[in-house]
Amino acid sequence: MNYKQGLLLFVSSCIPGCGQMHQGYMKRGLSLMLIFFGVFALAVFLNLGALSVLMLPVWLYAFFDSYNLRGQLRDGLAPADAFLFGLSDLDSAQFSILCQKRHSVIGWGLVAVGAYMIWNMAADWLLDLLGQFFEDTWWLHRILTYDIPRVVISALIIALGLWFIRGPKRREPEDIPAFTPPAADQEEQEAPHDEC
Repeated sequence: MNYKQGLLLFVSSCIPGCGQMHQGYMKRGLSLMLIFFGVFALAVFLNLGALSVLMLPVWLYAFFDSYNLRGQLRDGLAPADAFLFGLSDLDSAQFSILCQKRHSVIGWGLVAVGAYMIWNMAADWLLDLLGQFFEDTWWLHRILTYDIPRVVISALIIALGLWFIRGPKRREPEDIPAFTPPAADQEEQEAPHDEC
């Protein structure tokens, strides 16, 4: 495989994931691109500018990974193209088990997004109704559409952090009696005797 070099590699490496894709590593590049723009979308949606600080390490990793990949290709030591985080190692059975365990998280996430959309529509309708009677409703609009959703999401993030700190519940081991092998004379008595 010919390794890439020059200005085109530098320009494509400046966009997270594109440097890997330019060298033929589509899965790896797609993983980096989804992480980078996922962090950006989450920071914009939650209106948490501090979260966008996480974009810098992802960008730096993607940039230097594309040049590291170029060196591996040049030396003939390039790894196979794979998704990040071990998703390529999962076969279909393992992937279906993973999806079954995580389907409730995805479901609750979709419910939260839907509830947020309904909340915004209801707040707009309420403000339109109140706007007919009062002139200044901008403060109420800010509270309903900006402050309350941020407080709810912040509380959910704190709850998620506490859940991670606490860890999974430890289950008490069940009392299972110890195995004792049968005595030799008991085995002879219990074994069926062939009568000819």
